[in-house]
Amino acid sequence: MRTLVIPDIHEDLDFLKYIMAKEDTATFDHVVMLGDYFDASTDVEPCHQRLQRVAGTILGFAEILGDKLHLLCGNHDLPYYALRPACGEHRGKPNPVISQWLHNTSCERAEIVNQLWDEPFWKRLRGAVLIDGWLFSHAGMHPDLWPGNGQTAEAQMKHFDARWDRAIDQMFEAPEDPMFAIGKARGGGADIGGPLWLDWDAEFEDKLEIPQIAGHTRCAKQTQQGRSFCIDMAQAAYAIVEDGEVQLNIVPGSWLGEVMLDGVS
Repeated sequence: MRTLVIPDIHEDLDFLKYIMAKEDTATFDHVVMLGDYFDASTDVEPCHQRLQRVAGTILGFAEILGDKLHLLCGNHDLPYYALRPACGEHRGKPNPVISQWLHNTSCERAEIVNQLWDEPFWKRLRGAVLIDGWLFSHAGMHPDLWPGNGQTAEAQMKHFDARWDRAIDQMFEAPEDPMFAIGKARGGGADIGGPLWLDWDAEFEDKLEIPQIAGHTRCAKQTQQGRSFCIDMAQAAYAIVEDGEVQLNIVPGSWLGEVMLDGVS
């Protein structure tokens, strides 16, 4: 089984288009996008037109790839869902994580995304997905948030999916849910981050019965802990998983490509 894994794009359509031009999606059984589709890097001015193109491009991929495409939710994506018009009546509720999201994301930008992404499409964004013995999530899964061992991985995934759906449905009604928690390593109050916020360097532990692949924490090289990998390299690389092996592919002309060339020279 072959799986194409695309880490955080942060509105970098050139990065996404390079991957899609380089790789024939027909040769893959699955395509996994690890989340953080929105909010460009801090050195790029916010651009509503770019935001609209990103939302439309991902929507188009979903229409073309169908069930082959697995969209994960990142910490930079969920605020746009929380700012849907349907959520307006809940914005004043004192949930600390939700309040932070709504403070950092403008209603104007959220409206652009929500003109294209309806409720059923948002529900396609998952907290994690299990494919061919690998667990994919945006930031990584801490053992405390994964259903107990002793079950099959498929049964654990089913329990996690149900918990994710409850967290999404009750995001304005319940106190801070561990699914959305920000750990102390990222400036939050929780002991550990949830699958949208877990810090790879300070909080991740390779203690599940299955290996993991995550993005979220930017690294200068492919970072491996035990059997698990973090592949967020600031739009400079993506991965292919085949026969249990993770192959990192460097984007030519990117900062990482230049580093590799300097190393060769």
